[in-house]
Amino acid sequence: MKHFFPLMALFLLSAPVLRADTVLLGPTNLRISETGEFSWVDQTPAPEAFDNFWAYRYYPADKKLTGKGVKVAVADSGITSHPEFNGKHIMGQDFTMSGGLSDLKNHGTGVAGIIGARGVRFIGIAPEASIVVYKIDDGSRLIGPQAAAAAVNALLKYNEEHPDDKIAVLNLSYGVSGGGFAALTNAINRAHDSGVTIVSPAGNYGFPGVFYPGTLSTVIAVGALASDGASVYPQSSYGPEVEFIAPGDRVYTAASDGGYTLMSGTSAAAGFVSAAAALAVEGFKKKNGRYPTVDEVKTALKAAAVKVPGVPDIAQGSGMIDVRKLEKQFAAENEKK
Repeated sequence: MKHFFPLMALFLLSAPVLRADTVLLGPTNLRISETGEFSWVDQTPAPEAFDNFWAYRYYPADKKLTGKGVKVAVADSGITSHPEFNGKHIMGQDFTMSGGLSDLKNHGTGVAGIIGARGVRFIGIAPEASIVVYKIDDGSRLIGPQAAAAAVNALLKYNEEHPDDKIAVLNLSYGVSGGGFAALTNAINRAHDSGVTIVSPAGNYGFPGVFYPGTLSTVIAVGALASDGASVYPQSSYGPEVEFIAPGDRVYTAASDGGYTLMSGTSAAAGFVSAAAALAVEGFKKKNGRYPTVDEVKTALKAAAVKVPGVPDIAQGSGMIDVRKLEKQFAAENEKK
């Protein structure tokens, strides 16, 4: 925005112009010296100290469970090559007809980082999980349920062909306020019944009303925690369908330009819960020698959750998932304390 600063001088009618007081119409941080020189006074308040890694302090890096042997699908805006993903086996499909998996929205890369970053600058919650990318958003803001339904159906087909190495968790970064879509609902319900844990953001309107498909009983809807660790992120939608809360305010993660960014919203929060679900799948497989059902995963996650004091249940569900409590559920008998 351009600012214009008119200056007015006082004149004497019968005398030469004298040095006069200057009347400034404009910002208070513009100063004029007696010699007529202009200067700016920096009145910008010092930024508050902010801990970029606040979200990850809830999830210890020295975990016994790391997501090893678990495949997590991220249905989002794609993914871009990044140092945090080097060495990870990432495969995927594009359902947007954009011609590739590149993340043009700087969203899917961030969610994938929260789930599985390997630890160059930060460690994802399930750093050894395999990532499967389903691109359902080309960045045009015209994301439709058809692409999401196609992605879930592709997941089901993959699992039918790979029963011993299936995709166990789906982070579905898609949501609309109200309504639904029969083909997507049917695909989600089939995936749930086949043992796929599906996690979706509650929505970013900040009002009552969880976004579809988080409204489905076969989907885990996640609300977002503010960076103070004690309140709800202001834009986090809420309702009785919310089952967990996780960090969703300026979360440090991978960016699609190969650098790093701070990501906010319930999609970021969903990434944390999807990763925790991957840890539960890993622990269950080690302990029981098989993939768990979705109900078994949810039971484990709820048993490990801790309520955030002062936050309404409709905004946090069972609360924040405590990874240490989750690990103890699957510890060997001689490791239990």
